[in-house]
Amino acid sequence: MSTNQHLDIFQTLFHNPSMFEIRSRTRFKGALTDFCVPANSYFPPPKMVELIQDNMADILKYYPDYAPAHQQCIADLCGSPADNIVAANGITEIITILCKDSNGPILTSVPTFGRWTDLPPDFDIPVHFVQREKAKDFKLEVSEVVRRANETGAQTVVISNPNNPTGAYFSNADIKALLHQLKHIERIIIDESFIEFSNLQSAEALAINSTNMVVVKSMGKSLGWHGIRLGYAVANLQLAKALRNQLPYWNINGLAGFVLKNMHHFKDAYRESFIKVAQDREYMYQQLQTVAGLKTYPSQCNFLFTELPVGVSGKEVRNLLLEQYGLVTRECSNKVGSTESYLRNVVRRRGDTDKLVQALSEVLGALAKAPKMETSLV
Repeated sequence: MSTNQHLDIFQTLFHNPSMFEIRSRTRFKGALTDFCVPANSYFPPPKMVELIQDNMADILKYYPDYAPAHQQCIADLCGSPADNIVAANGITEIITILCKDSNGPILTSVPTFGRWTDLPPDFDIPVHFVQREKAKDFKLEVSEVVRRANETGAQTVVISNPNNPTGAYFSNADIKALLHQLKHIERIIIDESFIEFSNLQSAEALAINSTNMVVVKSMGKSLGWHGIRLGYAVANLQLAKALRNQLPYWNINGLAGFVLKNMHHFKDAYRESFIKVAQDREYMYQQLQTVAGLKTYPSQCNFLFTELPVGVSGKEVRNLLLEQYGLVTRECSNKVGSTESYLRNVVRRRGDTDKLVQALSEVLGALAKAPKMETSLV
């Protein structure tokens, strides 16, 4: 494998470097196409950007609304009562509180979103894993989670549904069964950050009427704007209040608050965007099947999890796609439970997908005679 010291920014423990860092370090000349950051490619619409630009002076000058206003705006979008909602400065604000407050141990499936695996040790809380197996297309059975929770004495169980990065999922019936069989533990957390892109039913209603379930969601994915830092949790009234009491005053910035307050003007475009992403996902899934040696797994998210041919380095593929084609992909070796045999590629519009498929075909063809390396995932 060639050495690219200018790309040592990718040597991070859990996450990818920011797009700003990648742009500053790549040798590719021209605009980059992002297959890494899982943002909605059909939202926000241009009129929403114009609305923000027209009001930027006030957005920057004045304090944002208070928490109840944000809760009501989110309630208008998701349908859960405002009093059961906790508005957050990105989902990681809620994840941090939930991990810190856990009486441990914590159990989560892997691979998954890195904050669920890297945060518990920061608070000296044991974290255990349920390994998702490629032989099962990374799907889990409720019985596997329950058995592992009992084995480890877990007090908190975290399930991403649908799962990041594999795209596998639990049905609503599965979540109900999990809630019933784990009613004795302190907390069940369902991370639904990508559920808007799926045909799955949210567990928010279950959380509202549960003593120990919390649903958390990142809004950056669905809104297409990670930079505004928005997320929320849904829980029973007592737990929702306790979570809000741990948040800073004005934890939602002015830009994020403005977006929330004006979402009612763009609800139709918001809903329609998920249908378009689902259509693009099917197209991307079918096109990736044409690349020799690749295996792409079914997904209910706005990304696809792809296994590279045996002996091909995901890091080498990532670097070549970036440096030669300007395509930014997510290589998954720094996710617990994964290896560099896997890429996660965000669903983009069809023209961009065609570029990725062509580039992958050319890169893998060029690497066909590269030395083999053993990097399998059970």
